[in-house]
Amino acid sequence: MLRNLFIIFIIIFIGFAAYVFTYYKSGINTLRGNPNNEPLLYEFITDDLTNKKDYFTWIGQATVLVNIDDKNILFDPIFSERASPLKNIGPKRNIPPVISVKNLPDIDLIVISHNHYDHLDLQSLIQIQNTNPQANIVVPKGDLKLLKSVGLSNIKEFDWWEEKSIFDFSIIFVPTKHWSARGLFDRNKSLWGGWAIKSKSKTILHIGDTAYADYFKSYPLKIGQIDIAFMPIGSYSPRDIESEYHVDPYEAIQLTRDLESTYTYGIHWGGIFFQQEPTYEPQEIIEQEMLLDPTLNFYTSIPGIIIDLP
Repeated sequence: MLRNLFIIFIIIFIGFAAYVFTYYKSGINTLRGNPNNEPLLYEFITDDLTNKKDYFTWIGQATVLVNIDDKNILFDPIFSERASPLKNIGPKRNIPPVISVKNLPDIDLIVISHNHYDHLDLQSLIQIQNTNPQANIVVPKGDLKLLKSVGLSNIKEFDWWEEKSIFDFSIIFVPTKHWSARGLFDRNKSLWGGWAIKSKSKTILHIGDTAYADYFKSYPLKIGQIDIAFMPIGSYSPRDIESEYHVDPYEAIQLTRDLESTYTYGIHWGGIFFQQEPTYEPQEIIEQEMLLDPTLNFYTSIPGIIIDLP
């Protein structure tokens, strides 16, 4: 009897391990610390942004603050110390957010690309909406229930290629090549993607996370001219694990060419939480490629730089 129970336990354990290592290998990769990575420089934002217009700033990871047409949009906000379901365990950021929640300007729209912990941080969302009760939140299909469960409101859920109007913006949720999960048994139960926000003056595309795919070539026809693209360029190493989920800088460049974006800014790099490549390698590659092709118009910087909308 005990022998049979032991055999059953071993079979279940092997099956569970195979499942985790097959479908969560990228997540496991993020748990490996890389002590050889140098710290990322950053600049604290000390400016009063209350009345500042037509700018963006990269706060860290995929968190970007944009002011356009007198509205403040916050993409993938995470201000917590860890990208983890646990307070004291899990990937820990190695630089602080370059601005605190209390120093943010009034936020009109919060945009979530997918439900991974470094993109959807419930505690940050609660803090932001507590000080901005009027803020609208847009999420992929499948995440509405999660946000409502912690008391968040003013939430709209989108399917891929669904388009809705908020304020004077036309907002489109577009597919990317990635995945979703908050735990071990909810893989791809919600959607993931990027957000095209079409204002009166410009069209912005924020891609939270993606691997390369040919279907991005069709996006200019579906979205129209993309004036500014926020493009992930980090968390791509080692390639035998991450190529399925994250572009490297060279693929990010090809992707921005496919999208025909007028201006591209690189985000999601620099060791904020867990990437394995050298800290400044993504930036160095982008700068090298810009020297080879000055028409590329692809930039990045350390977090905290306030940049006028191009």
